[in-house]
Amino acid sequence: MKVRLKVPGSCGEFVQGFFQGAPLLITCPVEIFTTVTVSDEFSGVAGLGEKSLAMLEKFSLPKNFGVRLVSDLPRAKGMASSSADLAAVAKAVSVALGQELSAEKISELAASIEPTDGIFFSGIVAMNPVTGKFVKNIRVAENFTVAIFDYGGEVDTLKFNRRSDFQIPALAENLIFELVEESARANQSILYKKNLPEITAFAKNLGAVTVNAAHSGTVIGIFFRAGDTAVDAKILEIGRRFEFIKFLTKTRLTGGGFYGEI
Repeated sequence: MKVRLKVPGSCGEFVQGFFQGAPLLITCPVEIFTTVTVSDEFSGVAGLGEKSLAMLEKFSLPKNFGVRLVSDLPRAKGMASSSADLAAVAKAVSVALGQELSAEKISELAASIEPTDGIFFSGIVAMNPVTGKFVKNIRVAENFTVAIFDYGGEVDTLKFNRRSDFQIPALAENLIFELVEESARANQSILYKKNLPEITAFAKNLGAVTVNAAHSGTVIGIFFRAGDTAVDAKILEIGRRFEFIKFLTKTRLTGGGFYGEI
């Protein structure tokens, strides 16, 4: 048998901070994936890091099954690479064992290893990254192209995941873009991103809808409506104006969850 599935990474978080006294983030899944294959057609383990190996150890996978992990997500950038790895391993292995786990259970397991991003929950959600608890579905009414820019270097995402002190005033049914930008600004005192207000204003003047930041990483996301046919030119213009950030990739906002052959 063979189980192959993939989990999206993220472009940082739409919002991260505290809500009603508990840690909370709103996921920002994008179309860049970790893929895990579990099969009895090969043996051994390949591509798993320390954290995903810790997840694998929570299951009693027979020795005649192999596990392969391949990820397109850069590490230590705030793009939920570890969370995607953990969730993909847990889901694929549990399916192979005939005991498919819910997203809620996988979130609990992932959070026992490290604070987690809920990009494996269906859609876009608010969740507690420390406990893994699901809080609420959040609607995003439009489709977006996301231009991801990188400030460079790497960040200890585990260290910074515990530091956001932004007090989220309310959780609406629909994503509030002003809250996204407010959360990014509030995080400046914790993980500073050079000229973020100026980049945000410049991008919005070009027609961007909002700009978010990885609260525990090095990337920012600039969100354009999916029907904007001038996005490529606008990305070049942003890159020329702010030469200290590197254009990483153009992708799309997607729904979180598990994709593939189950």
